[in-house]
Amino acid sequence: MYRGRWLTTSGKLYEIIRRMDTDSGQPPVDDDTTPGWDAITAHFEAVYPDQKSPVHYGTIIKYSLGGPDPIDGVSVYRAAEPVPHWHYVTYGYSDLYGQNKATGDEDSDYGIEMTFRLADPAALDPARNPPVWVVNLLQNLARYVFETGNVIYAGHHMNANGPIALEEDTLLTALAFTDDPIGTPIRTPTGLVRLVQAVGITSEELDHAIAWNCERVLDTIGQRWPRGLTVLDRPGLDEFSDLLVQVEEGVERDGSSVGYLGVQTLLVSGTPDDLTVRCVALPTISKTVKSRLPYRKSLLVVGDEEVLELVPEDGPPVRQLAHDDEPARISLTDAGVAALQTIPAEPGEYRLPDIPGVRWELVATQDELTS
Repeated sequence: MYRGRWLTTSGKLYEIIRRMDTDSGQPPVDDDTTPGWDAITAHFEAVYPDQKSPVHYGTIIKYSLGGPDPIDGVSVYRAAEPVPHWHYVTYGYSDLYGQNKATGDEDSDYGIEMTFRLADPAALDPARNPPVWVVNLLQNLARYVFETGNVIYAGHHMNANGPIALEEDTLLTALAFTDDPIGTPIRTPTGLVRLVQAVGITSEELDHAIAWNCERVLDTIGQRWPRGLTVLDRPGLDEFSDLLVQVEEGVERDGSSVGYLGVQTLLVSGTPDDLTVRCVALPTISKTVKSRLPYRKSLLVVGDEEVLELVPEDGPPVRQLAHDDEPARISLTDAGVAALQTIPAEPGEYRLPDIPGVRWELVATQDELTS
């Protein structure tokens, strides 16, 4: 991801994103045919029938023409329930203009659009406009997807390494993703479009999502703040003993549902007798190992060009380099699982006696996407 600039509200934002006051609530396009766009708009107009012209932010130069922003536009609706909030929706991950001719159950391009619900009493004031930092956040999420090809789906979660809104007083430093409750997927003339809603969460809640299950943690948060609302000034669920008990019982009962940990730096080299694993120094790795491998669940660490599978096994150690379509593989005894949980989060070179034949070369931490 884009640490530092990822969630920055730029002072020059309106140079690339501007409000479009059109009757349709969408920006003008070069083509008269916008079947994908129209289907998304119709889906939202069915929910907000009194809002035919929502606030809309559109890019000046399309991404396909060399512009910096992958999303062609973001519309924002005013919602009253369960509390006043802004409901943002992107236009740009899916085939908006009927160019790729997907049909039936095929995905429309990436097959998603992103939504966001920001609690704000001002949402019902017709004289007020929605905060633009959310538009910037949504553009940067899209930039990550377009540049890496890693599509964000419900059940994923992501560390922002800082407040999601830099100019606000908030404990929310991460994002979790779920299905938007207005209904998904949308069947459009250009294919299926899933509405994936981004939800701001605290660092402790991110830990719970890693240790247990993202959707279930969001369901637990939803007992206080429903419909996947992002409430910037809320406390974390750890402040509520009844909610925390539910999470702790879930972790103890189920372990982690995180099947893979995506990182940008991963290289497994050497020989099966003496492997070197070069990887980012992520606290998330040890946290995920702790909540997954003791439950006899394997974990995939996925890099840009390589995959490492960590497998709990009681037999002789397996040290395998990647070959053909098989990932690199390291088996871990119970002692090895326990040892890997203690590996430092600081960059450096480490050997763990309970994981023989492996040298761990950890480099500087970067953002990660988990699922």
